[in-house]
Amino acid sequence: MTKEAHEILNKLLRGNKKYQKNCQEVFEDLKSGQSPKVTLLTCGDSRVPASIFGIDALNEIFTVKNIGNQIRISEGSLKYPILHLKTPIVIILGHTGCGAIKAATSDYRKEDDAIQRELIGLKNSILRAQHEIKKDVSDELLKQCMISEINVDHQIDKLLLDYNIKPKIENQEVVLIGMMFDIHDIYEKGCAKIFITNINGNRDVDKINTHPVLKLFSEKEDVVKRLT
Repeated sequence: MTKEAHEILNKLLRGNKKYQKNCQEVFEDLKSGQSPKVTLLTCGDSRVPASIFGIDALNEIFTVKNIGNQIRISEGSLKYPILHLKTPIVIILGHTGCGAIKAATSDYRKEDDAIQRELIGLKNSILRAQHEIKKDVSDELLKQCMISEINVDHQIDKLLLDYNIKPKIENQEVVLIGMMFDIHDIYEKGCAKIFITNINGNRDVDKINTHPVLKLFSEKEDVVKRLT
């Protein structure tokens, strides 16, 4: 076992001691159950934690993570908080520089079988991107980010067709929001910024800006943007 493993585990356990000390009262209130307001499906990438929203995610955000933020891989885990915990907001969050997108657009036949099975799930998103990206994009990182954005669209469209989720959207009990987290300043507004790219399947920036869910946020032009 490496020295690094010892150091990491020691750091984690000591960190939990501090966490426990500060959270006793909070968890007394949580013993009866959870009541998150947001269901978040995002990539397993460690650079994309729920903390990017700048709030304490405890009992606020029900987070589901997998490679490429795919519904197919974690469908039950995603639908549970929507159907049983009644979260009014569902966010599908992609990000720039997604390793799953990069791998899925390359030759991954030498990968572990389980990894291959999950990468195959991105095939339809990639095919859709090939159809929708009309211009020739020479910058490989930019191209992969555009595919990631379209992958978010593809996942939202899947939920829009779900027979249990669709009525909730139609009755305005749930709103689906597609987002991209910019690690690389691809959207040219700085790193570590979130952009809204889709609401309930609508990708038109002007229509997104006028959606009622954004009525309290005055800086819409700063967060609503698409690459595609």
